[in-house]
Amino acid sequence: MAGKSYDYIVIGAGSAGCVIANRLTENAGTRVLLLEAGGQDSSMFIHMPASAAIAARDPKITWGYMTEAEPHLDDRSIQEVRGRVLGGSSSVNGMVANRGNPRDYDGWAANGLPNWSYAHVLPYFRKMETFDQGENEWRGGSGPQHIETCPATNPLDQAFLASGPQAGYQRTEDQNGRQHEGFHVAQRFTRKGRRWSTAAGYLRPALSRANLTLETHAHVHRVVFDGKRAVAIEYMRNGKATRAEAEREVILCCGTINSPQTLLLSGVGDAQHLSEHDIPIVAHVPSVGRHMEDHLIVPIQYATSKPVSVARKLTQIGRWRTGLEWLLFKKGLGTTNFCETGCFFKSSDDIDFADIQHEFYPLCANMGSDQSNFAEGFMFSMGLMRPSSQGRVRLTTASPDDHPAIRFNYLEDEGDRRQMIAGVRKTREMVHQRAWDELRGTELTPGPQAQTDEEILAWIRSIGSTEYHPCSTCRMGTDERSVTDDEGRVHEVEGLRVVDASIMPSNVTANLNAPVIMMAEKIADAIAGKPALAPLVDAARKAA
Repeated sequence: MAGKSYDYIVIGAGSAGCVIANRLTENAGTRVLLLEAGGQDSSMFIHMPASAAIAARDPKITWGYMTEAEPHLDDRSIQEVRGRVLGGSSSVNGMVANRGNPRDYDGWAANGLPNWSYAHVLPYFRKMETFDQGENEWRGGSGPQHIETCPATNPLDQAFLASGPQAGYQRTEDQNGRQHEGFHVAQRFTRKGRRWSTAAGYLRPALSRANLTLETHAHVHRVVFDGKRAVAIEYMRNGKATRAEAEREVILCCGTINSPQTLLLSGVGDAQHLSEHDIPIVAHVPSVGRHMEDHLIVPIQYATSKPVSVARKLTQIGRWRTGLEWLLFKKGLGTTNFCETGCFFKSSDDIDFADIQHEFYPLCANMGSDQSNFAEGFMFSMGLMRPSSQGRVRLTTASPDDHPAIRFNYLEDEGDRRQMIAGVRKTREMVHQRAWDELRGTELTPGPQAQTDEEILAWIRSIGSTEYHPCSTCRMGTDERSVTDDEGRVHEVEGLRVVDASIMPSNVTANLNAPVIMMAEKIADAIAGKPALAPLVDAARKAA
């Protein structure tokens, strides 16, 4: 049965989908259907920054993904949080706003994507944001996404910032501006004490437009093809099978796990894998779901010698007080995401540019746990930024209701193992600087018993987890490892695009929310037939 017809059908109202829906409907003559598998972003835990960990553990607004046993992490299964709600993962993430290093994007350009150099993406980073420190060559002052600079007043944050130069590292005043590498005060996607997701920044302003139709609780089952052309989608909504027609394009913005799953269920992928599940083949695109990357993290934790850890304010009574103050005034501890300082640094002098990230917390916690577990102390959440290890997403069945099989293969590559070990050693050097003398307690993890490379690696294997930055399962490119072209169009078919982190050619030295929003802004211009914003060559040349 034929369904309603639209110019574009956008699947997924997350970090990319909200951007695409907003920009396409700026033209009043363009009809867009935006589908979201989850519901409204009405939970207080979404909007109060300090409750991000609670939102990330809420099964009503997340997909509940677990990896297969990770062979190089002691065969542990890792929880992979993905948002299933308006705003997608931008409604459940840690709100950290980082763009990445200019050389990340110049590397994309050097590998066959010349229109994705730093000079080409910089105008879109500027277009997407309103930065609280004002507009300049690198920063935007009037975009939909609000980015605020953290206060970073806790003594532990101040010690962290002071220890960097003492250990020989640079201090950067804006890691998203002229200089990426170094110790910095963090920036976050918040505004006036609230999370600022893409649902807030892009979707809500567009909902009043008559040419945008939003449907929540709409689980897409497959894309329908006429020959090689995508012409419709089939989905379930409130228990009812529904179909919608796309006159121009179907645009998948489902994320690194769901976009390849949807392609495979629709008959686009490796022919042999599709035949295993008796799925009719539309197009043999063998790399769908392959070459997945993620940032592996470990928590390096210390006790404190003075009662300055934020965890002291997070007793049961303290949490009630925090929530009430936030509800009434949008002030106090409820406005923080707890990660108010950080740094990017090199694991060794042989590395071209920073490959390790610290997100610093004035408390201890295990984000991979099913329960909130704040404890006194301080913590370096240390992440490997440009891993060589790669994983994949595969179907387990031909049913869209069954989760796919996910495996990241963390630490499969020897170079990744060396970089993580070196990162632990360099972190210990940072903590032994004089800035920490009045605050440093005992090392809790890895602990003084882990001294040799083998002991440190064993600890990493036992505790390593995800920073929730999966990407590259539908890579842009021109070689056999790619799935899409430089504007997200899927190879071997017509009328079908992917726009989300899955099309990143490789991971970047950053949290992924800002890069994904930038990519969606850039590709939205291409879809709408607008000329690309002019490359900012001079500003890019000055950046490091």
